[in-house]
Amino acid sequence: MKELILAADIGGTMMRVAIADSQGRIFEKTSAPVPRGPDARDVLMKVVELCDAISAKYGGRGSISKVSIAAIGPLDMVKGAIVRPANMPYDVVPIMDVLSDYFDATFILLNDCNAAAIAEKRIGVGKDVDDIVYITISSGIGGGAIVDGRLLLGKDGNAAEIGHMVVDMGTDMVCGCGKKGHWEAYCGGNSMPKFAKFLAEEKYSHVDSTLVRKLRKDVQTISAKDLFEYARAGDSFALTFVNTIAEINGIGVANVVDAFDPSVISIGGSVALNNVDLVVERLKPFVEKYALNRVPQIVSTPLGHDAPLLGAVLAAIEPPPKSIFRAL
Repeated sequence: MKELILAADIGGTMMRVAIADSQGRIFEKTSAPVPRGPDARDVLMKVVELCDAISAKYGGRGSISKVSIAAIGPLDMVKGAIVRPANMPYDVVPIMDVLSDYFDATFILLNDCNAAAIAEKRIGVGKDVDDIVYITISSGIGGGAIVDGRLLLGKDGNAAEIGHMVVDMGTDMVCGCGKKGHWEAYCGGNSMPKFAKFLAEEKYSHVDSTLVRKLRKDVQTISAKDLFEYARAGDSFALTFVNTIAEINGIGVANVVDAFDPSVISIGGSVALNNVDLVVERLKPFVEKYALNRVPQIVSTPLGHDAPLLGAVLAAIEPPPKSIFRAL
């Protein structure tokens, strides 16, 4: 009897896939880097490959009755696709066009941060409140908001794209989406090395450190992870950079506080979770500085890196409005 759930979290850098039952118990899960070759369909074929690897002993694809996808946005909920993602090298990632050829199932599609917000509300830090926002600070920056107990989806399913809020127009920093001034252009993991190089050359041209010299020589060799490692090692410019992005992150979170008035803000994503002390804790004073509304509890997610994946499982059991793409 078909009764299993295939859940997938498709991020900008990593994807996670799980097999669960109709009560939400996860039997197996795995992960892999998101393919970045010339064909966007390879992203979906990797989902199929991972599914086959972990579902074989449970009956394989034939045992799956629901496929629940939590994906980076923006989403096209008519076509069932990711469109013009800032952190993937594709114009369209055709989720339904590809996966519907491999699964005879009901499909649920959500933004990954919306899925994580569901998980926080049902099993995480938001269980006892009606208003919660989940923020990811990872390759990019995104959000999911539950207000008055209801998940905000918007006309296209892309509500709470908070990473593309404008936080500054004083520089020429360009977001992965192609527009200037966005929060993600400064503090998304893919953008941070470019912002660090900009600061080293324009604002702190008088500063010399090991990191500065490497940024000026070849920024392509520096990752967001490297920036935090230099900060932990005491590099003077890296510490200045960490403090700078703490303020920008604080401005972004303050915007979220004023826009949604949540009781709890839960922060996840690899950049934040791998550097809680340097990212989550350091932004908090700046939220107090910039927010008008009463500042809520701000925590790193207790669900860890699996928050969107867990949300995808839960969304399959109790799908939010607009999220069911095809029902059997």
